[in-house]
Amino acid sequence: MAYITGPVPERFERELTATPAEFERDLRKAWPAGVDAVSASHFRLHSGTTRLDIHIDARGIRRLGLFELPLLAARYEFCGGDETARRNLLTPLDRAMQRGGG
Repeated sequence: MAYITGPVPERFERELTATPAEFERDLRKAWPAGVDAVSASHFRLHSGTTRLDIHIDARGIRRLGLFELPLLAARYEFCGGDETARRNLLTPLDRAMQRGGG
């Protein structure tokens, strides 16, 4: 996952190595204030006047030799709020979605 170091845009896409269930688990861990599951592939978060809709789509498996990772495309769409509000929503999500490595 590429973290955003500059201004957080209103819309962007990411490719993640997670299953839909792992994504939802990490999302709920990151945002305990509440995640609305609009559908199995659409989640909504609120913070003040800022709303974040996340649409996910399973994209199969990435193989690296014998190692297999599930692929997930995620589309992030903010509504309302300014860049600071978007960053405040995104930062805990980025932290919760980090995977170990070495």
